[in-house]
Amino acid sequence: MRVAKIVIEAPVTSFRYPHFLIARQVSFDMPPPSTIYGHVASAVGDLIPPESFRFGYAFEFQSRASDLEHQHVISPGGSRQTFTVAGEKLPVSVEAVVQPHLRDFLFKPRLTLYLDPPELAAAFRAPVFCVVLGRSQDLAQVVSVEEMDLDSASGAYLEHTLLPFSFRTAVRFGVTVLMPRYIEPPPERRAHFERFITLRERLFAGVVDQGEGLNNRRLIEREGERTQWLVDRSTPSYHGAQRAVIFHSCAPS
Repeated sequence: MRVAKIVIEAPVTSFRYPHFLIARQVSFDMPPPSTIYGHVASAVGDLIPPESFRFGYAFEFQSRASDLEHQHVISPGGSRQTFTVAGEKLPVSVEAVVQPHLRDFLFKPRLTLYLDPPELAAAFRAPVFCVVLGRSQDLAQVVSVEEMDLDSASGAYLEHTLLPFSFRTAVRFGVTVLMPRYIEPPPERRAHFERFITLRERLFAGVVDQGEGLNNRRLIEREGERTQWLVDRSTPSYHGAQRAVIFHSCAPS
């Protein structure tokens, strides 16, 4: 399978849980599909149809920390708040309160992004808009862009990636999260959410070389189940297997 492979790095990034706003803003461990859609659309320079491409990725970071930020909470002015201009008292239309809060961030993230169709590689060689990963101030750089073939293999490993929720019965590790899959264009900006699994541990699937403790790090596979995986042959080999790429779509289901 021919794909585009893009490696992106940044000093810091943050993927805020959309339902957390006050006191602490928690970050996902990995970018939601809606973030990947925005990332691709920014490189292309247009809001392309979400069903026009598929993506898979490996995402790593060195550490997690929190920083103190300020929110400016704006509300309508009340009838009793006034200010004076040239001796005349006028009502205040709005008022703002500065509110400190903690924001999680991920230090030194690295995203290896696989895109189908491979023609999207051209957009990342000359991005239309500034490259960011996460928030608009989280500047990033495109380290490498290439077109490559993913090979079919009977064994593979999964790590540092996003899995569909359908894997839940086969995966004993990873965290189930509710992520935005796609956010519609303005003015409605309706958000579509879906459950996924963020997997950081290394798990093996299919036919791999045996090793100590390997049985505790395998996907739960039913007898007779198909075990063919798309793998990146340039990744490190463990127990004779290489990293699988699991593809997703940003299109609302």
